[in-house]
Amino acid sequence: MKTIIILVLLLCPAIYVMASPSSPGSNRDAGVPIDGGVSLLIVAGVGYGVKKARAARKKIQEDNRSEKGIAHF
Repeated sequence: MKTIIILVLLLCPAIYVMASPSSPGSNRDAGVPIDGGVSLLIVAGVGYGVKKARAARKKIQEDNRSEKGIAHF
């Protein structure tokens, strides 16, 4: 556990330095485009949500059938 904490503390400043602009007065666009990686994460999140919603709906339908005494095989 100590090793993980030490790695995080060492890597956070390095990531910050690499993400900062090359010079404080540079005129580079600071906007971050949504590229393939972020798009894939969004699609995966939506897919996971749809999967969970379908499973919940199926469970509700099975519960309703069992209350009515209808066996589902």
